[in-house]
Order: sequence, then structure tokens, then C-alpha cells
Amino acid sequence: KDRRIPVYESSVGGGIGQPGSEVDYVDFNEKGGRDMPTAVHLLWLSYAERKFYQLDAELSENTKERMLKMFRKPYYMSDDNEHCRYFNLVITMLPGGKVWLHLNGIGRTAIVCDTLQAKEVHMELEDFDKDAFYTFKTLDNSCKLLLSDFEGAAENLEKHGVPLGLWDKYKEWYRYTTKIEFENKETKLGTHILYKFTNGDKYWDDDSIPKNIQTSCKYLAMDWQVKDSTYTGYFFFDEDEILRVYPKAFGNEGKLKGELVVQVSKYNNWFDIFLQVG
Repeated sequence: KDRRIPVYESSVGGGIGQPGSEVDYVDFNEKGGRDMPTAVHLLWLSYAERKFYQLDAELSENTKERMLKMFRKPYYMSDDNEHCRYFNLVITMLPGGKVWLHLNGIGRTAIVCDTLQAKEVHMELEDFDKDAFYTFKTLDNSCKLLLSDFEGAAENLEKHGVPLGLWDKYKEWYRYTTKIEFENKETKLGTHILYKFTNGDKYWDDDSIPKNIQTSCKYLAMDWQVKDSTYTGYFFFDEDEILRVYPKAFGNEGKLKGELVVQVSKYNNWFDIFLQVG
């Protein structure tokens, strides 16, 4: 039987894979759980493109199998010394009608599908959202004013347009792990290392899940201890640089293996960060 489950929360501008447009599985775990999703049905308005998109897609067997395995198998979180489970199916709508699906839980977000493609549909604003029609009157006014809620978005859009090929770069996979080296050999690395990636993936290093195939790392946070002093580093990688360097280092097909190396000086205030491939 076709049971349609609504998305109870939605948000705009939160970023790829960020909870806000998700189907929540938490409240249903105590009531026998939800059925596995088999399809996604969406209708939305892209403010940036001033277009409506519609998706009615059956999920592939590979996607359903991957989701089922992830829902069933917990991952470890050392903060609370417990095993956690994914409890949100996060739906991200991107320009060009692309739709990505992630599973999200405490401290972890993992992509499960990045191949769904919606089609553009033509409709009146009043048929899409009566409140928006009564407030803004036209589609152009609606998109213009709603986009103004995000500082700098309209100016950036006017200058650069919609970079439709950008998300293909975000989802490129590479075979690498991370190595952190300290010049001071008395340094002790903390157990909590947080990574965020261009495709929306996010995890802590000690969550017991293998990590050897990943997209480009855009953020890294870690702590380390030297005698009685504790240091914390937050590294925000330049997007243009990582999207240029990763494919150049790993090759167009991404088959080469490598390491993201972070070297910390003995003074704990100088860092060399580079990719080492081959």
C-alpha cells in the first residue's frame, strides 16, 4: 500500500545535508518504527532560478538497501560512550532540480543518494502557495523578497549566476584518509576530531565507521594536549582551492590513494596542510 509520509519540517539556506527538510524517525521508534521509504515526491520553488521543480521518483534498490543497513547498524559516539542510530532522512533540493538524500543522527550525517533529478514544471504562484500570492502578487516579487532574507545572496547571484556544475564537483569521491602529525612528540591528540565534507557528510573520527573513500574535506576541528595545556584548532578550507586541488592530485577518475596531512608545529601555532598522493 502506498503510504505517503509528509516532511514535517523544512528550511531554506541551511546547506547541503543539514537537518531542516527531513523526515523524522525518532518519535516512531517507540511505536514500532516507520516503513522504509521507497519513493520521494516533491514540489518546490527555487528562489535563485525563479522556477518550480517537481520530483516523483522511486528509490533504487541500491539506495534502499544502503539505507536499511545504515538504519539497522548503530555507530559509536565516545562523548556519551554509547552507540547511536540515524533518525532523520534529510532531503536537500539543489538548483537545477537536483535532489540529494542523507541520513542524519547525533554527530553524523551521511549521503545515501545524489542522483535524483526533478523536472521543471510551469504553474501559477497562486496554485503553489496562496499566501505567497496574496503577499507578493508575482513570482518575481516573491523570489526577490524571499532571497533578500539571505545576506549577500542576491548580489552574489547577480554577479555569478547559478553555478549548475558546482554540485557535481561537491560529490566527487576520493580515496584518502587523514594523518595528523605533531613536531612535539610529547603531544597527545584528542579523540574528538570533527570532519565536514562538500557533499554534506559530517562525522567524528572515533565513530567506528571506516573512512577511506570521501569527498573533499571543507572543515576540520580537533584538540590536542601538551603537558597541562590543551589546544583546539578549527580549519576552514578555501572552497575554490579544494575543488581545484583534489581532482588535480587524485586524477580525474579519483582512483589514486592518498592522505590529507596536517602538520602542527612545536609552538602549536603554525600548520602545514597538504595532500600526499601515491
